Amino acid sequence: MRPLKVYKTEESVRFVAHHYQPGRFDSRKTWAQVGKRLGIAPRRRSFPLLRRAAAVVIILITAGIWYLTTESGDTFIAGQDRTQFTLPDDSRIEMQKGAILEYDKHFDKEERRVTIQGEIAFAVARDEAKPFIVSTPAAQIEVLGTEFTVRADDDETRLSVASGIVRFTPYDPVIPLLCTAGMTVYNNAETRIINVSSPGSEMEINSKTRSFTFNNMGLGEIVMVLSRFYNVQIELPESESHLTFSSSFTKGNINEIINIINFTLDTHITIIPPR
Repeated sequence: MRPLKVYKTEESVRFVAHHYQPGRFDSRKTWAQVGKRLGIAPRRRSFPLLRRAAAVVIILITAGIWYLTTESGDTFIAGQDRTQFTLPDDSRIEMQKGAILEYDKHFDKEERRVTIQGEIAFAVARDEAKPFIVSTPAAQIEVLGTEFTVRADDDETRLSVASGIVRFTPYDPVIPLLCTAGMTVYNNAETRIINVSSPGSEMEINSKTRSFTFNNMGLGEIVMVLSRFYNVQIELPESESHLTFSSSFTKGNINEIINIINFTLDTHITIIPPR
């Protein structure tokens, strides 16, 4: 995790003034300990305000979470499993030990965007005018109001949807995947493999080897994936979109794949030539 410089804000001052109890903390020792944990070089700090700022950090640590306010926004770091917190928009999160969540000062103005690492469960407050967006090192997740869990590190993002609809978009390949209750997505940025599973069906996309595996997947989902992966427009008759298909393709071109699907299911999928 990159070093974080801590700034005191008016909000922090109000919080500390409310919670600080004289004599409860040795603020000089506390500030030294906090500075060591955060990588801040020790300095002489004699102002009462700074001593109170050290106290507020300790209060939040004992609650199981680090809360750091910077010029650009806020950062939460879970010190133990199942650490719970409520975001400014009333969305609720449950963080596992070591998880990190950040959001900037514009959160809940036009959109609700957070950046995470580690495992965090979300219960998102519904607000259709302000989409809730979770950014990880490998993907972006967008919802309007639902419950889901994300586990992310530098290489892998895992999504499990409990309710509602979630749009999961990996950065490579950029294919927006609509995920509903019971669905899970595993995206590995290093291997460039995406696994999508739901009750009764699953799909694997390997952009490194340009291969696909479909197991009982609906044609609507398959056509959408192929269209975005090959950057072509594909037409699927609405009456055939409910059909399911199972097969694997490795380094096949889009015309071959569409021909095989049409031959297998007697469908009428067509590729629309570019204008």
